[in-house]
This record gives sequence, structure tokens and C-alpha cells, in this order.
Amino acid sequence: MKLKLQVNKFATAAAILGLSLMGYTATAQTNITVDAEDAWVGGMNVYNLDGTYAFYNEWGLDDVKTEINVAENTISLFPNYNTYNTADPYWTNPDGSGNKITEGLTMIINDALVGEDVTFSGTVVSNTLVSGYEAKAFVKVLDGNWQALAEDIVTLSEPGNFTLVLNTSDYPAAVHFQYGFMVTGVNANPADMEANGFVVVTEGEPQITEPETVNVTLAPNTTQTINAYANWYQLDGTTYESGNIWSLEELKTEIDAENNTFILYPNFNTYGDGTDPYWANGEIGNKIFEGNTYVEDNTLLGQNVVFSGYCVSNTLADGYDGVAFVKVMTADYQLLNFTPTALVTGESFNINVDIADFPTAAFVQYGYAVTGLNANPDQMEALGNAIVSAEALSIDKVVKNKAVIYPNPTSGTLNIAVDGTVEKVSIFNMMGQKVMETSGNIVDVTALNSGMYVISTTVNGKTATSRFVKK
Repeated sequence: MKLKLQVNKFATAAAILGLSLMGYTATAQTNITVDAEDAWVGGMNVYNLDGTYAFYNEWGLDDVKTEINVAENTISLFPNYNTYNTADPYWTNPDGSGNKITEGLTMIINDALVGEDVTFSGTVVSNTLVSGYEAKAFVKVLDGNWQALAEDIVTLSEPGNFTLVLNTSDYPAAVHFQYGFMVTGVNANPADMEANGFVVVTEGEPQITEPETVNVTLAPNTTQTINAYANWYQLDGTTYESGNIWSLEELKTEIDAENNTFILYPNFNTYGDGTDPYWANGEIGNKIFEGNTYVEDNTLLGQNVVFSGYCVSNTLADGYDGVAFVKVMTADYQLLNFTPTALVTGESFNINVDIADFPTAAFVQYGYAVTGLNANPDQMEALGNAIVSAEALSIDKVVKNKAVIYPNPTSGTLNIAVDGTVEKVSIFNMMGQKVMETSGNIVDVTALNSGMYVISTTVNGKTATSRFVKK
């Protein structure tokens, strides 16, 4: 096996920049290429003509129809011919055509590569296969039962370089590693061997093209399709119960079209009237609820994605987390990557995920999530919300129909600066209990104990919440 070991790029950069590598475990990067002297083995997957799977067997390279030339360091890959038998209807139709689709494998099995970041590269010297036959290169990681966990595959259609990458350390259940080639098509009549053609491959250095960077944002006043999805867990926060498509209204995500913002709340609709013990436990909820407001954009597959936005405010009560995120998932929605960042009042965020790092990815989602106890609607004012936009808003736009509270912290008096009339002021402690209700632009909080409070203000018929600290 021709290979090169390389130091992980992050470790190299960290050493150059003087960054600490404490707590960082480097993954060995291994480049492998075609070496005719390696211990290549054959295998055969057989399918019926309708594509249904029949069986797999180990196969000799001669039977697969693979020719290895050590002197020239080449491997020639042919369609399969040895199964063709006019006397056997399992393999051959009465009209003389083959009766099975064969996938001939020419591969190396090297379990020592498990745990490493592997690059398999080479060169297609020529490809004369006729239509109906296809040659591919592959790398694959499998579990102890030989079930595939992940793979990267490329079609060898034209002469030139091929490069495959698979970081096996991303799959802790990995036990086996394979790389090599496959030729797929109907098992063929040996009389047609010359006409059917073949593929010749040899060694070659890896050629990795850096993925394009795509910048994305999320805003109501666009053509984006905004989705809502709910996951809920037992009260331990880790035992998953279920998930389902939700509406934005049910999720409790509001759209402020005037300011082009989303207002993200804890979930209230599952609590209902508080009589369903599955969802309610007296005056509080009985599930940890994760409400997701997001866009699914699978055109981002293979790209380097940067999701950016701005948190106008985050007044969510203790016990509730608001985050922006990017998720990468497989075709059956198994999570490959989840990169969140907390929503912090007055701060922009940028989440960078290279989707090309996940060759089995099928879905890409980005958006926002609020996680915490499904809540009693009576506590809506006290529990707060998070307001997010695609970009920072001007202060005039932020405070319109909303209140600016100062000084904060305060030892006695709160001033409420607002473009409008303060119709109602409610103050709650961090347990959600209302401790004061009044109106007007000046509020005396001298009587309150020291600590953090949530203040809810109603201005021109619109209610907003924020936090303040009583010294």
C-alpha cells in the first residue's frame, strides 16, 4: 500500500499560532493510492434485474474479471463474464442476455486505518466501458457485523484524477475499513468482452478542491420556506420521546413583519388546560420541549456554509435556552453534525460548518431553537422570548413600540423610555411569580428584594419583556 501520513491541519495551524492543544486529540491523516502489489481481494454483490438484492460472496479477482499489472502498476476493471452460462436460467435469459446485475468489487480491507482521516486517490488512465456499465471508486467504514456506517463513492467516468475522503474517527462503532473499485452492470457474454470495454486505473496524488463558501441568513420577509419542528424529551432532558412537524403558531414563533424579525418563545400549546398528565404536572409542564424554527436547504450539500444573524434581545427565563444552529443529517434524518451558538442580546453570530466533511449527508438545516419545560400559558409574560433578525437593527427600529429600561441595575427607580404610552407594567421574579403590576413611565421597585427580575411592558397594545437587576 502506497501511503503518506500527514499531521492534522488543525494541529499544524495551532502550533504555528501558539494555540494550546491541551484537550485536543489529533486524528492521523493518511493518504493512500493505487498499488498493484497490495493484497487486493475480490467480492461480488448480485442483484436481480429489478434491482432487488440476491446475495454476496467472496470472489477471486480472475472470476470478478480484474487484471493487475504489477510492472506498470495498473488495475484493469471489466464487467463480469464468469457467471454467464446459457445452460443456467438463473444467470442467462433464453435470448442469450445476462439475467443478473453484478457488482464486482476489487478492494483492500485494512482495519488498521480505522480511527484515521483517510484520503484515497488515483488516476483513471482510460475508460472504454459501453453504456449500461459503470465503474466507481469507493472508501467505506463498517461495524463489527460488516454493516456500512459511511462511505464515499465517485464515478470513474473520464480519464483523470479521483480523490475520496473519509474521516473514520467520526464513527466510533467502526471496526472495518475498505477501499477500492466496483464495476456494475448485467453479467455479460464473454463473446462481447472486447466490445464492452474496461477501465484502467493507477496511482495518483490527491487533488482536493476547497468547497465554495455560501453565506445564509434567515428572515421572515424572504421567499424562504420557514419550517417548524418539535422534539420532546423526558424531564431528564436526554431521554427522547418523540418529534413531529409543527406549525409556527403551535411552536409559538411569531413573525414581526414590520421589523423583519422572529420572536421565539417557549412552547405553551402542549400544556393545554393542564389536565393531561403526559404534558402537565400541576401548574408546570411535564416535558422538555425543543421548538425548531428553520430552513431546510439541501442545495448546500458539499458546500462550506456560514449562517449569520443578530440577536435583538433575549429575555428567556432561567431554564430556557435559545440558540441558532446548523444541522447536517443522513437520508433517514440521523444527526451527523449539530453546531449551535447561544443567542446573546445585542450580539451577531456566525456559524461555519463545512458540509463537505460529511459525505453521507442528505439534509442541511439552519435556524433557531428554544429548549426548556413546556410551559403554562399563564406564565407567558414571565418566561420571556428571544428576538432575532438577519442583521443588526438600528436603535430606532428596535425600540419602536417597545421599552428601553434604565438604569439597569437599579436600587430604587426604573425609567421606561418608549415611543408611545406605557399601558401596563408587570414584574415577575425568576420563578415566574408576579410581584408587581402598575402603569406609567416610572416604576418604583424599592420594595423588591435584590435579584434578577423580568419586566413586561405593554405599549400601544404590544407587549415586550426584558430583564433588570435590583441591587
